[in-house]
Amino acid sequence: MTCTRQLLSDLLWVVNSPMLLATNDQVVSGHWRIREQDVDAMHLARFMEQKSLRSLGKYFEGLVSYWLQHLRKVDLLFESYVIRDHKRTIGEVDFIFIDEHGRTTHWEVAVKFYLFNPQECVLGSPFIGPNANDTLDRKLHRLFDHQLTLGKQLLPDVDVEIREAFVKGRIFYPDGQADRSVGHPGLSSAHLKGSWFRHSEFRPLQDDPAMASEDVRYCWLEKLNWLSVIELSGEEDDLLSFDDLSGRMDGHFANSKRCPLVVQLKSDGTTFHESRRFFVVPDGWPGVS
Repeated sequence: MTCTRQLLSDLLWVVNSPMLLATNDQVVSGHWRIREQDVDAMHLARFMEQKSLRSLGKYFEGLVSYWLQHLRKVDLLFESYVIRDHKRTIGEVDFIFIDEHGRTTHWEVAVKFYLFNPQECVLGSPFIGPNANDTLDRKLHRLFDHQLTLGKQLLPDVDVEIREAFVKGRIFYPDGQADRSVGHPGLSSAHLKGSWFRHSEFRPLQDDPAMASEDVRYCWLEKLNWLSVIELSGEEDDLLSFDDLSGRMDGHFANSKRCPLVVQLKSDGTTFHESRRFFVVPDGWPGVS
């Protein structure tokens, strides 16, 4: 089970972080922001114990569910509602609820991470997931042309007034390009950013003081910890030196093509605070066409 402190931090990130998509910047307005003192952390932990943590997507949905029910206190009509046609499952509606203004609202929610690769497109998109079969453009198509229309087609008795995608996440740019704006009509201009490296590019960075100084450490993130900013005490076993991280990376890519997400942390003397996060990908990534 994810620790209570992590749950609280992730809930704040789910609500307060910028939207990933430009198509619905209006979904999050200032009065929806939450503070740590607004949340009963133990109640949140008990709620999440009843939710599936089998994937990051389901973990994200659970946190959205808590926010809607226990902080916004909306009237939740459907959650993870499976739609069947003659006993055949054809889709699932994430949330349908009555909002604070009495409007019936259908939300499809997702948390997504894409790497911008200007040299190579997958299915016509340069925004490619760590799993290279996933792209930003494919997700946009599925959200707006399939998932948000499914309820309209198959729940005709539910008079939905608003249909929106609630999508959070981050776009990762080639190292050194994270500050460069890359236009995409589907992306919010305020989206969160990170970096990415190929495996062969990483070890040579050992001579870069910004990467390998004494006050810099790294943490290899398990997938359920991909959401909020990381902060660790100097005594935690999760902290890795640059050499430790490089060695672990070599061993990992000898047996796997999965792309690890890593955070770099800098010490203030007592605590290590996240300063950047990045994916490292195998040299053959994305490896599809």
